[in-house]
Amino acid sequence: MFKLWKTRLLIQLVGSFSLLSITIVALVAAIAFQQARQSLKASVFQRLTAVAALKENELNRWLTDRRDSLLALSTLPEINRQTITVLSTPRDEPAHQAASDNLQASLKGLIRNGIGFKEMFVLSRSGRILMSTDSQRVGRYETTIEHSEVISTASQNITANFYPSPDTNKPTVTFTTPILNEAGQSLGILAAHLNLDELDGIIRNNQGLEGAGESYLVADLGSSYHSRHVFVSAEEFSSEDFPEGVESPGISAAIAGNNGTGLYLNYRGVPVIGAYRWLAQQNVAFLVEVEQREAFALARQLARRIVFAGLGLAALLMIGIVLLGQQILRPILAIANTAHLVEAKVKTGNISNLETAPILANNEIGLLAKTFNEMTQELQKAYTQLANYSRTLEEKVSIRTQEVESKNKVLETTLSKLKQTQAQLIQTEKMAGLGQMVAGIAHEVNNPVNFIHGNLEHLRTYAQYLLGLCSLYAQEYPVETSKITDYKAEIDIAYLQADLLNILKSIKLGTTRIQDIVLSMRNFSRLDESDFKIADIHEGLDNTIMILQHRLKATSQHPEIRICKDYDSIPNIECFPGQLNQVFLNLISNAIDALIEMSEQSAMFKPEITISTQQTEAEGIVIAIADNGLGMSEATRKKIFDPFFTTKAVGEGTGLGLSVSYAIVVERHGGTIQCDSTPGLGTTFLVMLPIRRTVLTVD
Repeated sequence: MFKLWKTRLLIQLVGSFSLLSITIVALVAAIAFQQARQSLKASVFQRLTAVAALKENELNRWLTDRRDSLLALSTLPEINRQTITVLSTPRDEPAHQAASDNLQASLKGLIRNGIGFKEMFVLSRSGRILMSTDSQRVGRYETTIEHSEVISTASQNITANFYPSPDTNKPTVTFTTPILNEAGQSLGILAAHLNLDELDGIIRNNQGLEGAGESYLVADLGSSYHSRHVFVSAEEFSSEDFPEGVESPGISAAIAGNNGTGLYLNYRGVPVIGAYRWLAQQNVAFLVEVEQREAFALARQLARRIVFAGLGLAALLMIGIVLLGQQILRPILAIANTAHLVEAKVKTGNISNLETAPILANNEIGLLAKTFNEMTQELQKAYTQLANYSRTLEEKVSIRTQEVESKNKVLETTLSKLKQTQAQLIQTEKMAGLGQMVAGIAHEVNNPVNFIHGNLEHLRTYAQYLLGLCSLYAQEYPVETSKITDYKAEIDIAYLQADLLNILKSIKLGTTRIQDIVLSMRNFSRLDESDFKIADIHEGLDNTIMILQHRLKATSQHPEIRICKDYDSIPNIECFPGQLNQVFLNLISNAIDALIEMSEQSAMFKPEITISTQQTEAEGIVIAIADNGLGMSEATRKKIFDPFFTTKAVGEGTGLGLSVSYAIVVERHGGTIQCDSTPGLGTTFLVMLPIRRTVLTVD
């Protein structure tokens, strides 16, 4: 298909127009969808805000009606008289019982007639229920801290506290009004539990919402340490589906005392458009929500219609483009066929009687055909002149090309040598400075360590003399004074006698270790030796490993790197020892870097470096340094010995180590160095060196 696109103009025209049409249709549909979505969002926000305000007003009106009903009942002469009798007469008097029975019967009748109360009762000032429409609650005590006292006022904002009933744990709202005697003193309280079924009808009525819309109340029943947001209904706080409470951005914002609208995920995790309000007088949050899927359905329908209409128009226009393209391409193809015939004759050298293109249209394409015919005529004239010039030109070009190629080869050789020399100078200068510093440190450390190590044996002999003297004293003078006994107990003389020689032995082991390290540093620092010497390759490898010992230990970034030595019996060779130490340092350091990088990628990785040596049949030795790290690609492997080539981050590598190592092995020692690497399995470097010195010319 891509080949046809590149070779057929008609397909390019139709394809380009199709892509442009689809892009425009998609862009228009996306813009229309976004604009429609914004408009619908604003409309839904306005509608939800209106519904929320309307339901809040209905809630306040319902609470106001309940308040007015309770106040009206408390002022009815008969109800007021019977309530005062119940509150002011002892319970064992007939008047109290008669008033209680009559009041209970009257209030039950009113509740049956639907005044919006679930229970009505009379509380004494001590909080005891003296009369109730629920006879089983008479005589109990009830706290009034959660009750809402109502008074006669013109305000429509009623304070109504939702709280869990102590008896049923169901949501409850209780209105109370004081009962006063003729002197204006409070005798008790007339209280009513509101019938919240009617409140559910107001809140959960979906009038004004879509099919997927809902409205609900949420209260915070948590403590000051932990919030627990639950649904508020007539039957329960929370619900069976959400026993631990409900959470959403809208609920959190409303509980925090905010009013507003927004797009968010509701308590079910469904994207919704919501309006939320904090009803401070009722201490609950009120939310009205509609699912975004339903709210933005019209916007999606509009986008689909635009897409279908646009694709239909694009299809019609593509048909027109195809017909128009055929009319344009017919004369162009005729010119192209003529051009192919002319090309075939030119290739064979026959430029006489060249074909002419037919002129099929009197427009720009016809003008193109005329110009093509004129061009073929000019071509015939120019070809004769060109044939004469080409003979002499070819000879001149051949001579000049040979000269340029020869100079280019010289320049490339000079540039390559210059880069290698520059790399060697930089690395040699750096390593020479390092060698001087290491040699100085080794010298400074060696003197005090030798002093300590040399005196340890005398110290051990003196300690044995002193311990023997103490033992002899104990034998000759077994009776000790109290001071001697206390002091021996204080210093734990038995442990001191047993541990002193062990401490001296440990100190001697430590100084021996330091001497070994100093010796390795002195051997490794022989970078300024300019003459061939007989050297032990194994000693150079061990010295290098000793220098790099700190990088082999386990750290927080990688586990311990294990060194596996497989040394064969090989003879000492003639070499530059310091320069070969530099090669070993570069190769082992690179292996450690690769293993550290591999350890950062796999926690179960066990890094390992294997160093082996053996003698070859061709009077030489082979040193193999292998790791089980990341390995490298073939493209990288081919460039590793180029000066300044590095795969490390900027500032972590100069790209000179392997280049200088190659020069030391190949040019200074007449050996070879090879690299074998497999991505994911590791890398192996093979250094092959002659046993006896070879005469080398170093520029």
